[in-house]
Amino acid sequence: MEKDSKIMLVAGEVSGDLQGAMLARSIKELAPEVKMFGMGGPEMKEAGVDIRFDVLRHASIGILENLKNYFITMRIVFHKVKRVIEEEKPSCIVLIDYQGFNLALAKFAKKKGIPLVYYIPPQYWAWRTGRARYVARLMDRIIAVLPDEEKAYRKAGARVAFVGNPLLDRVKVQFNREQLRQILGFRRNAVVIGLLPGSRFSEVKSLLPVMLESAKILMDKIPDSQFVIPVAASYLKEEIEAMVKRSGISVKILEGSTYGILVSSDIAIICSGLATLEAAILGVPMVVVYKVSFLTYIIAKAVLKIPYISPPNILAGKEIVPELLQRKANPPDIANAVFFILKNSEKLENMKKGLSGVVSRLGPPGASLRAAEIVLEVIRS
Repeated sequence: MEKDSKIMLVAGEVSGDLQGAMLARSIKELAPEVKMFGMGGPEMKEAGVDIRFDVLRHASIGILENLKNYFITMRIVFHKVKRVIEEEKPSCIVLIDYQGFNLALAKFAKKKGIPLVYYIPPQYWAWRTGRARYVARLMDRIIAVLPDEEKAYRKAGARVAFVGNPLLDRVKVQFNREQLRQILGFRRNAVVIGLLPGSRFSEVKSLLPVMLESAKILMDKIPDSQFVIPVAASYLKEEIEAMVKRSGISVKILEGSTYGILVSSDIAIICSGLATLEAAILGVPMVVVYKVSFLTYIIAKAVLKIPYISPPNILAGKEIVPELLQRKANPPDIANAVFFILKNSEKLENMKKGLSGVVSRLGPPGASLRAAEIVLEVIRS
């Protein structure tokens, strides 16, 4: 490896920052001389990436939702990132999720002749469109973290490898359930219910009020219930605290303890996304909720060729955890779904077995290291 080799990593969301940090550490382990810089957040910075741009707090999902952030990211940051590419001339650019921004950037970098790797590629493999073929043509390599991802992108003509899922190396807890409950201050015999409203402002604003109203209903149904929110990103804490205060509900708000909270929980109400996979790895029963704008939902319904949106159900190929979307993501329906699972031991046991089956499809540990090997191989070639 040449001493002046430079890798640019580009992530725009909390989950991408997490995955990028794990990848960066593995690259550093294999090639400590390589310089890494780019766009990301605190996790990547701590892993040794020189963060030039941090847009995590502006992340959103959906068509209308992303239009609101267009001038912040696509117009302002995007042009600054292009200038950095021209100045730094990276040996390779690793795009991490964040498809709208990253595909536009890839088109620019391709014209400059810079090798491109997509780590956690767009979920076009689940769409009824030819966009997967477009991504396949654009990328030098695609690194998949889900088995279905690899199959679809290979079919689209991409040079793709399934490395396993990096979460398997990260999602761990040091103590058992009882110890964690004591450490985190939960009542000994409480029914602990985790509320995970997502890592984007748009998700928290949309879903947390609904979750809190669900909690009110569940408090009547389950008098010994106790609710807890793990803060996914520090910049969300103030918003979450204000919402909880307005609700008048007693809810624990904890930073930096997501996995401990999940293990401590009897069940979790979770925003669809990475957190559902983390919960699955930890074997935590869940109810998945999600809301987007009506336009986004209609378009998604038209183009998606899979019937589910949460990773556990997608991987299982069937519904093993309830998905309450759009109008169904309302307080009474959420509370009823949680109550039914908690009071139905057979349903609870089947869900845990289903989640165990999902985890078995994620591949062996060591995904980040295998992904790093592919990135370095691209630079060498």
